[in-house]
Amino acid sequence: MEKREKLIERIVKERGNSAAPKLVDLLFTGDAKTAELASEALERLNSCSEIIKRVEKEIELGRHNVGIFYAADLLGNLRCSRSVKTLYKILGIVNEEKEAVVVYGALLKLGIKEAEKYLLYEFEEDPYMKKFLIDIGIALETSDNPEVFKAIVEKTRENPELIEVIQAMCTRTPSFLRMLPEEFKERIRC
Repeated sequence: MEKREKLIERIVKERGNSAAPKLVDLLFTGDAKTAELASEALERLNSCSEIIKRVEKEIELGRHNVGIFYAADLLGNLRCSRSVKTLYKILGIVNEEKEAVVVYGALLKLGIKEAEKYLLYEFEEDPYMKKFLIDIGIALETSDNPEVFKAIVEKTRENPELIEVIQAMCTRTPSFLRMLPEEFKERIRC
């Protein structure tokens, strides 16, 4: 991990924003490890414009590839408010529910409450989505809604791996600690 961190730091320091176009290309043409590395470097460079431009081009050309979803997640992480329109365009090309979860998660990071409603419905109600429960929980992690927190706590009883989502939510919104059932308090570090 240290090697990876040094590489990202070197790219950002030595190349700066001039590296953004090549890093965006790697989101779309690299393997998963390369795309993740590029994503981390782009996050540090805060390259919203380059990412949006490439996604728009991919959609215009009728392409559907994993790079679009790496880009969607990254736009959410960067809190690129000008990407909302692009994210809705991506929703128009999703082929699988898991792709929709990524895009709705990005929209939620941008404060779009309808994204939260969609994700919460899928999390609580849709039996087909059980296999994506962890992904949906992670997408809901940025929510500050107590009802979302309660739903995640409830599902954690059946899916203990969701404890990390609870941890992240309590760290982000400390008032959630008061809502935490005793059975989980010893497992949460704050």
